[in-house]
Amino acid sequence: MSVSWRPYAIFDMDGTLLDSTGMWDLVGDRVLARWGMSFPRQDREDNMVLTIEGTAQYYVEHYHLPVTAPELADLIREEARCAYTTEATLKPGAVEVLDFLRDRGVRLCVASGTDKPLVDAALAHLGILDRFEFTLSCQTTQGKQDPEVYLRALEGFGNPDPAQVMVFEDSPTALATAQKLGLYTVAVWDAYTADAWPQLRQTADSLCERWPDWLAQNKE
Repeated sequence: MSVSWRPYAIFDMDGTLLDSTGMWDLVGDRVLARWGMSFPRQDREDNMVLTIEGTAQYYVEHYHLPVTAPELADLIREEARCAYTTEATLKPGAVEVLDFLRDRGVRLCVASGTDKPLVDAALAHLGILDRFEFTLSCQTTQGKQDPEVYLRALEGFGNPDPAQVMVFEDSPTALATAQKLGLYTVAVWDAYTADAWPQLRQTADSLCERWPDWLAQNKE
């Protein structure tokens, strides 16, 4: 399914540009291991689109941890900062896609559920921060269940018609939120969300199973 070009593009980071969604499982396991616990798969799915604050609040309430949510959020950030600089990698072909879009005059930004300092550190470490006009992170604990980060991205672009904006996401929840705003949605396959791929195939405006294949298809 080829893309219908728009002049603006919003990129998710984890699972879309970076092969890092599974990394967050390790972060959760390392944090919970301090209390002799691990992170069950279903709980991981529930937390996928939450912010760090939302995840910390979930952990404290769900696992009855003897810390406050802000204290736990700091522990999660500490583990995530280390993981982003030692374990996260770019998905193959992601850089070529970003450069191709920029060469076509498409304006790019990142909108992530991850804290902005961590987003910027990860993108800088991997050498692609300079490809984006700006980066944003969700400001509500509900993450991309709430449209606020997309609305701020539109504002950062000067409030274009949402139909003129592409959004690249691997999360069904995030794509559903983007679709409600009228954004043009591109579903990106990720191993972590593979079970949802049949659903995404039915609902997204365009599909990307691998960045190199997607780029080859849309260069034509």
